[in-house]
Amino acid sequence: MLSDYKYLAFITYAHKDEERARWLRKKLEGFRVPPNLIGSNGLYGPIPTRLYPIFRDRDELAGSAQLGPLIEKALEQSSHLIVLCSPNAVNSRWVNEEIRLFKKMGKADRVLCLVLEGEPMAEDTNGDPENECIPLAARREIDQEGNLTERIFEPGAADLRPSADGESDAILKIVAGLVGVGLDEIKQRDLLARQKRMARFASIACFFAISAIGLASYAFYQQREASVAQSVAISERKSAEEELDKTKTITDFVQNLFLSLDPQNTAGMDTELLKTMLDQGSLKAQGLLEKPDIEASIRVTLGKTYRSIGSYEKAQNELQRALKLLEKKEALTSPVKLEAMNEIAMVHEALGNYLEAQPLLTKLIELRTRQLGEGHNQVMEVSIDLATVNRRIGKLELAEDQCTQTLSLLNDQNRSKDDPLLLKCMTELAKIYLANDKIAQGESLSRNVYERTRLLLGENHSLSLKRGQVLVEALRKGNKLDDAENLSKYLVSKFQSVLGDIHPDSLGAMDSLAEILAARMDLSTAIEIYLNILELKREALGFDHPETIATMKATARLHKLLGDSEKSLNLLYSVYERLQQKYGYEHPETLRSMNELAGLYMEAGKNEEALKLCESTLALELRVMGEQDPMTLQTMFMIGKIHHLSDRKEEAMEYLGETLAKQEKLLGFDNAEATRTRDLLNLILSEQAIAVIQLDNDTNGSVFDLQGPPLPDFLFNIDENSSSEKEFFPKPNQSNERFEEYLNAPPVFNPSTIED
Repeated sequence: MLSDYKYLAFITYAHKDEERARWLRKKLEGFRVPPNLIGSNGLYGPIPTRLYPIFRDRDELAGSAQLGPLIEKALEQSSHLIVLCSPNAVNSRWVNEEIRLFKKMGKADRVLCLVLEGEPMAEDTNGDPENECIPLAARREIDQEGNLTERIFEPGAADLRPSADGESDAILKIVAGLVGVGLDEIKQRDLLARQKRMARFASIACFFAISAIGLASYAFYQQREASVAQSVAISERKSAEEELDKTKTITDFVQNLFLSLDPQNTAGMDTELLKTMLDQGSLKAQGLLEKPDIEASIRVTLGKTYRSIGSYEKAQNELQRALKLLEKKEALTSPVKLEAMNEIAMVHEALGNYLEAQPLLTKLIELRTRQLGEGHNQVMEVSIDLATVNRRIGKLELAEDQCTQTLSLLNDQNRSKDDPLLLKCMTELAKIYLANDKIAQGESLSRNVYERTRLLLGENHSLSLKRGQVLVEALRKGNKLDDAENLSKYLVSKFQSVLGDIHPDSLGAMDSLAEILAARMDLSTAIEIYLNILELKREALGFDHPETIATMKATARLHKLLGDSEKSLNLLYSVYERLQQKYGYEHPETLRSMNELAGLYMEAGKNEEALKLCESTLALELRVMGEQDPMTLQTMFMIGKIHHLSDRKEEAMEYLGETLAKQEKLLGFDNAEATRTRDLLNLILSEQAIAVIQLDNDTNGSVFDLQGPPLPDFLFNIDENSSSEKEFFPKPNQSNERFEEYLNAPPVFNPSTIED
């Protein structure tokens, strides 16, 4: 049925026929289905009111070696395939591949051909390949594996050429094929509908002609009244403009001074100097007591810039002040207020407060769509931000759908390949692919974006360097460690020269380099780098900053790989304490750290301690985040796994079965978390079937001795006065010769060698 598909049709065409494809889509989506046909049963189910939506987008294939996931998914979700037939299409690899793939999906009977120019079947009947217009994949049958055969298939085709159907009948033929009715029937119904419309227009015209006579007399009287009102309005407006001119020079100066601190203008500034300027700007803004609109706008800019350098708490303070200034004077849809809400949501995302960020961004999309329309830049930018949040919390299928839909809208608007919003969307989509282990797609997209940005903005621009970091992650995940390391060292040196050694982005680039070394199992060098990063982050950002916490977690993981369980546990416990003291027990980041602690206990064979911690964590997560949150489901999985390792099969199956059902519904059947749960559940079922117990599933039969701090304080007594400077906080070695030598070695990478 048509209602089973997202798109009514997919238009496939050669690049040179793009204008005709755009024309056809507008024609079909604007076609008025005859009222007496709507709802009746066609060959493919009830006939819809509109022929909408039609998919027409293949811009991303220019640098690709295969159909992208967006295109393949769109083909699956399309009821019909419309082929624009011309000699250009015959020579197009992509047109033929899309037809072949669509037929392979079992929809060969839903391929509709529209002849633009050339001669149909000229090659097969007359041996004239030059004038052939129907692509080979449309003229051949396919086998069960989806390969083209030599069996000729002559498709029916609508023909736009004046010597054939002409425009009107050709469009009606395509419409008839889409809704599954005969051409004569739709022509008759269309003609009848046109006649009824003409009769209705005639009646309306007659009514307006009669009404116009009466309205003319009334309008003459109203014109005299309007002239008087206009004179008054002009006088009032002139007075207001004179009053505005008195303060315009001063307010423009103050506003431009602070708006010059926009993140786009501060990328290369010293972080400490920028913080000082921002702090002074915040104080100066308090002097604008009589200009709340200007002060609010300035505070939003200050908040954005604070966020760009990782000062999230200060960013949040400025943005909340801006909202307070606007709460009485401005409407809910004020542009400044919406911008402040957007920025606060992204501060929440950076701090791991996804529960606060997600509904805020969802509400923003609703407000901005209502105000501006779904194709507006601000709406699409918030959609990308929402995809980022959903990626962070593990809703990867939802994030990918949101990002691909936005990308489709951007391509429909015929944006240039260097459009900033298009590149931002592609960057986020690459990150989603990598998070979902779609490494090939992620690498292809991130390479494309990095190259475009580097050529557009220059190799030293902070945005070029950040997007290069996405490519580094793709290369590392794809096990291309030589390329990853060379590019990473190159980016670290660039970040340090452009932004300075202690800028958050420079430190983040060093994190990536340490990850690559860890992937090479050069763990000692990786830890050396991490300890230096940790010291720099602690001094520049503070103990409790999310970036500092992330490095502590990474260092703990490496200590565990080296078999130093005590240091690993000490670090994770230190992370937990800092988060608990800063945010409290119920914050998502605190709960996440509890899960990581429980995982370490479990890997050490301390199953009962791990279970006690997980059950306490789960009770908090159910209350704070609900049973549908991905992190809650992760804790349920861990509890099921602990029961499995403790030979409590029934309890394990109960937890894992419930977890799997919710993961498949929330995250998707093929999500990595759901797959992991399904694999463990299948393992338990297999063990029960063959009555063999294998307790070394994750520990490989080895359990190391654990000497470290006890379970988290909240399970016992809390010492509110405990110092945040724990003696077990690791310090870098005093001698860093190997570390300095490694970092100072010139990178082998040359950006000009990157191939598309």
